[in-house]
Amino acid sequence: MQGLLTALYAGSLMTIFLLAACSSPFTTYSRYMSEGQRYWKLKEYEQARKAFLMAYEAEKGVVPLAWAASASYWLNDLTGAETYIRQAEPGARTSVCYFRVTGYKALLLLRQGKKDEGLVVLKEYARAYGITYPSRNLPLIDLMINKGDADIQKLEAMLEEDIYAYEQEIEQFNRTGTGYFDKRGS
Repeated sequence: MQGLLTALYAGSLMTIFLLAACSSPFTTYSRYMSEGQRYWKLKEYEQARKAFLMAYEAEKGVVPLAWAASASYWLNDLTGAETYIRQAEPGARTSVCYFRVTGYKALLLLRQGKKDEGLVVLKEYARAYGITYPSRNLPLIDLMINKGDADIQKLEAMLEEDIYAYEQEIEQFNRTGTGYFDKRGS
């Protein structure tokens, strides 16, 4: 009987080790993305960026790069933000993070003093957002574009509000099949 219990115990341990060793890259990716977003909500941007970069290591893609770029922006690491945006841009157009990449690119360019380039990107953001999802901020953003002068602090708040609303709506639709994007197909 003792031999049987020892064998079962050893078998159980081996199963646990195998399951732990076989955690998929997607599981690791999901864990780090969730961790990064929790840190983001707490405005702990350094920890958030680290988690997003760990997610990127687990599964290369636009989403963790876009989040790492926005965390870098809030850390005032404009060089890091620019690097992650450049890496994310090629796949951003077809990603849920298109608005995060484009919005933060506009903010980055404006903060770098590249006003004309920043306003061109901001105009692209506003046009695309306007045909994709409703926003009460678009008239104010359009006014900034038309005046050729962006109040960066106000713009940061408006873009983050819009980006968050859009991403939450996409997450709801992906999770439940309900919400704004469910109605668009009707």
